[in-house]
Amino acid sequence: MLYKKNIEALAKRNPRLAQIIDNTQLTGRYVVAPSQRKDKLPSLIDIKFNKNFYNNIDPYRVAEQDIKQRKLNVPDLAVFLGFGLSYEACEYIRQCPRARLLIIERDPELLKTVFSTHNCLDLINSSNVFFAGCEDIRMSYPVIFNFFNMTANMYFLKAINVIEQPVSFAVNKDYYLNSLQMVKEAINQVLLLYGNDPYDSLLGIKFTLRNIPTIIDYTGIADLKDVFKGKPGIVVASGPSLDKNVKLLEGLREKAVICAADGSVKILKHHNLPPAHFVTSLERVIATSYLFEGLTEEDVKDSYLAACPVVVPETYANFPGEKIIVFRKFATFEWLDIKKGILDIGPSAGNMAFKVLEYLGCDPIIMIGQDLAITDDLVTHAAGFHYGSDKLTEKDLIEVEGNYQERVKTRPVYKQFLLHYERDIATYQGTAINATEGGAKIHGTQIMTFKEAIDKYIKEDINTTSEIKKHLKQIKHKEKERQIKETLKKLYHAKDFCNKTIDICNESLEKCAVVEEILRCTDVAPKGEDYTAYKANMKIVEDTVQKFATNDFYLILMHYVQSIYIKVVQDINSIKHKQSDSPERDVLLLLKYKELYSVLGSLIKKLLEEFDISIEIMEKFKVEFTERKVK
Repeated sequence: MLYKKNIEALAKRNPRLAQIIDNTQLTGRYVVAPSQRKDKLPSLIDIKFNKNFYNNIDPYRVAEQDIKQRKLNVPDLAVFLGFGLSYEACEYIRQCPRARLLIIERDPELLKTVFSTHNCLDLINSSNVFFAGCEDIRMSYPVIFNFFNMTANMYFLKAINVIEQPVSFAVNKDYYLNSLQMVKEAINQVLLLYGNDPYDSLLGIKFTLRNIPTIIDYTGIADLKDVFKGKPGIVVASGPSLDKNVKLLEGLREKAVICAADGSVKILKHHNLPPAHFVTSLERVIATSYLFEGLTEEDVKDSYLAACPVVVPETYANFPGEKIIVFRKFATFEWLDIKKGILDIGPSAGNMAFKVLEYLGCDPIIMIGQDLAITDDLVTHAAGFHYGSDKLTEKDLIEVEGNYQERVKTRPVYKQFLLHYERDIATYQGTAINATEGGAKIHGTQIMTFKEAIDKYIKEDINTTSEIKKHLKQIKHKEKERQIKETLKKLYHAKDFCNKTIDICNESLEKCAVVEEILRCTDVAPKGEDYTAYKANMKIVEDTVQKFATNDFYLILMHYVQSIYIKVVQDINSIKHKQSDSPERDVLLLLKYKELYSVLGSLIKKLLEEFDISIEIMEKFKVEFTERKVK
């Protein structure tokens, strides 16, 4: 009964791991035996290596002392290497109830043994506890990434406490060392996801603001949610392997939903193939708009540019076909609150194409041209790609596992796309097929040729074009009018909020100066009234960060300032993690708080300029829209 409750609870949180444990046979390797404590609290013995995980006198006290002796200045985030009988994790949470834990266990038989004898429901059901492992740690990457990508965890990525279960770590040392490498890789990807340049984020916001008239004028992907449930979808990317099978797209336009990355549009034209139903685009550079230059309406007949509005306005202007709006899971689009459909989109147009097809309900999703790799002779794209191949040298490349070769060459940015695919596929409820016929291996996909995939999954007409047209709704004039009015109201409010936030930053910088002066005059050793004044002002400096924990800050500013905001708060938590409370520590903290408030203030001033431009555009659009009604 205990095992059934534990495994059913885990299946809700991590179905893959639950299935691995459930399929594991018990060999008797682990024995749960009563200890000499009065309550007979059990210990755990590994028969194979003749090791007791704790001791027979008081097993819980072993775990309690282990956690107590560790220096946990900032205990919020911990990675546990080995589960044991859960005593270490339970004690950690007892000492720090708000902590978030990632528990990595190598052996599914150990978990099955423990789940059969212990009630682990509090840990399993906690949203603050993630379980991973029990297989090649590479396959646990999506779970590990999702753990560190939790909003509450991002601020503590430089203050992680690693807790090794001594026996588990000794027996499976290589596995746990590889797990730490996977943790490091996941953290790097989280940091990349949130960017390292606020001005790059500003570009996305700038173009979104300038694209608001387009957003209001065109319908959204929300109209098509699950319209193609259970129907095949095809992602067409522009990798070099596309040359091998692109011709097989002939005759499939009404038998599947075809979604092409923007770089593939002219490749399809190059091969005299019909256009894809949807073309995804999300790059915030003018070069993306060039991918559509020279195309005619006939070239993209019955094809929709499914772009995210972070693209430059010229991208919309250069596409001569229909448009459909696809929002990305960014705070800016939540703030706009114009219902178009928000998708959790990865960093590439290929990643975006996969998520669009998933949103439409497609199953299976078949990928072609998604090499995410470079050929041996350094070719990056298929014939007909608009810009040809990038100029690369061997020093620009790394190696990853291949679909048909043991290792293939790739670029670091392609690996980022690959890892995001693996995250998306881990949560996708259908069958993902990699029919690229070359390139890098995407874990979680089935590998087959495109012809094999067609023969197995694409058999009958599904009237794709007419179904799309049937479900796309016309936006009523009154609704557009309402959206214009509401958006202008939001823009004026955002300006007001930005000015108030700048004032908060300036006031905090003044308090920083007060603390600096006290510490300077007392040689960083304040006493008496100086100490009281220093502590009072330092508290104000630190507490100001809490003023940013508002919905307005998240919706209006966070996407723009997140790279600097998250980085500095991580640094602050890292300093607290490594040093105990003291004036010397506060000197280091003060430098970080000054950086945070001064950079935030200057960044927000730049954003104010964009709000002014957007208000001017929207006021003009409002007049033009009124004139449309009159005509």
